[in-house]
Amino acid sequence: MKTVAKIFVCVFFFCYDCLAQISPPMGSRLNYNQVMFKYPEVQDALFYKLIVDAYDSSKAEKPSFSLVFNDSNTCTLVRNLEFGKKYVWRTEAYSQSGQKLSASESYSFSLLKNDFNDPNIFSVSQYINKPEKYKDGIVWLDKYFCALDRNGKVVWQFPKSVNSAFLPDNMTDLHMYSNGNISFSNDTSLYYFDRDIKLIWHCHVSMLKPILKVTNFHHVFNRLPNGNFIALASTFEKFKLDKADAATYTYDNNIILEFDSVGKLLWHWEFRKHADTLLVKDVLKKYGTKNSKLSVMVHGNSVSYDSTYKHLYLGCRDFNRIYKIDKSSKKIIAEYGPKLTDSDTKVFPINFYSRQHDVKPVGKNEVLLFNNGEETEKGKSTVMRILLPQNAKEKAKKTWELDLDIDTIPGKAIKYGSAELLSNGNYLIGGGTNGRILEVTANKEPVWDLYLRAKTLAVFPFGIFAQYRAYYSSSLYPYYFAVSINKSKTIKLFNEGTENDSYKLEFFATPSNTISKAVSVLITPIIKSGYSYTVSSKDNSVVSIKVTSLGSGIVQWYTINK
Repeated sequence: MKTVAKIFVCVFFFCYDCLAQISPPMGSRLNYNQVMFKYPEVQDALFYKLIVDAYDSSKAEKPSFSLVFNDSNTCTLVRNLEFGKKYVWRTEAYSQSGQKLSASESYSFSLLKNDFNDPNIFSVSQYINKPEKYKDGIVWLDKYFCALDRNGKVVWQFPKSVNSAFLPDNMTDLHMYSNGNISFSNDTSLYYFDRDIKLIWHCHVSMLKPILKVTNFHHVFNRLPNGNFIALASTFEKFKLDKADAATYTYDNNIILEFDSVGKLLWHWEFRKHADTLLVKDVLKKYGTKNSKLSVMVHGNSVSYDSTYKHLYLGCRDFNRIYKIDKSSKKIIAEYGPKLTDSDTKVFPINFYSRQHDVKPVGKNEVLLFNNGEETEKGKSTVMRILLPQNAKEKAKKTWELDLDIDTIPGKAIKYGSAELLSNGNYLIGGGTNGRILEVTANKEPVWDLYLRAKTLAVFPFGIFAQYRAYYSSSLYPYYFAVSINKSKTIKLFNEGTENDSYKLEFFATPSNTISKAVSVLITPIIKSGYSYTVSSKDNSVVSIKVTSLGSGIVQWYTINK
């Protein structure tokens, strides 16, 4: 049973007639094994019994095993169901005296086979596991097309066998948001979809043509806390060193894009219009090109807003450069990194990092980044926090750094890599081409890891399974709530998600499909995961209630019967 925090205020109502949605839906085929069961409320029920029977196949006549769960409300999260099995489930409602009040009909669903558990292709090893020092959860890995649990088992997959509206190709930046939806990018498209791989919106580079020329998307696609999205794209710009030069060179013109919640382009920024492109020529004169395509790589690979939404930080790997951009004016207001040429006079000189990845603000004028180091460098890759100088008198300061050679497994990465500051103060590190996913405390103690290897074909030997970025979420349902309103005019709000949350409750004297001003508004305190909040009232004017999760922005409406 879940603990109930009872708080009574003078604002409430009567029982409601909203039939709870059945989930998972009848006959559904799921690509994940953490499942939130949702079932109708039964009047006067104190608790519910959820019975789940597992069948080895759709043709099996008898279940191979059964699972039974007791819950005090109409949602139950079940973990570690087995891929490839069929499930039949039902519920029973019980009164305070233990009397069975009702039994539901049976519903069935199945889990798709796991396309990513073949030990002949994929190898996941674990060397460090101190569960008392990290928060349980799952890790999203883009090149794996999966989210794995703390034991390295697949929880969510983009299955190879599924028929979807889109097929991933060169997937990067796979991760889930607080609202339970997911995104990734590939070379030509951005995709935003739900956990069942139902597409919400996408953008192909060709869709931007009326406004902006974009050749490809790469490296970054993120949903912002305000509901907008930020992405990184580029074109290839041609240039000559001078008019007499017979050769034509190119550089990658990085483009920052911001979309609204449904994929409409709101704002964009182009490197070629705001950066010193003469520096590109000077770098070419000094170092030449690194390939036969006569291309000078700037290689933007990360972009993030700071907490004010007034500034963005663009990380450019091959220039070893971080650009700070003013959102309103689009001007570059600071540059950080090593001095590249004699003409490179605007930069705040920093020699701590090179070929950096995943630059993101973590405090006022402070950034976190994954430092690959030069390809030819014999040193190690590191993760560091840097306090950036704000004027010529200040010097950059490393405020935290971890050398990734923590044991006998090489920590050196040639490219890729990520670093995420978690809510518990730990750091989740995606090791890029070193194939290791690592979590360490603020005191640099390694507390958890996975070491990934894979084969391109079964006949080939195992090689390091590099991941572009790694992201954490506490479950497939980080924020999820249920509401119960009984005949005694009491509402209970259950936090069923795996994150603590608070809620905004708005009470209306009109139905939910009309526009009106709320009669009253209540903000709950923070409710811990697995706990509930109770409110009572005698306000007979209330017809509907709007509940908003402040952690995720998820909204649900409830109708009240008088």
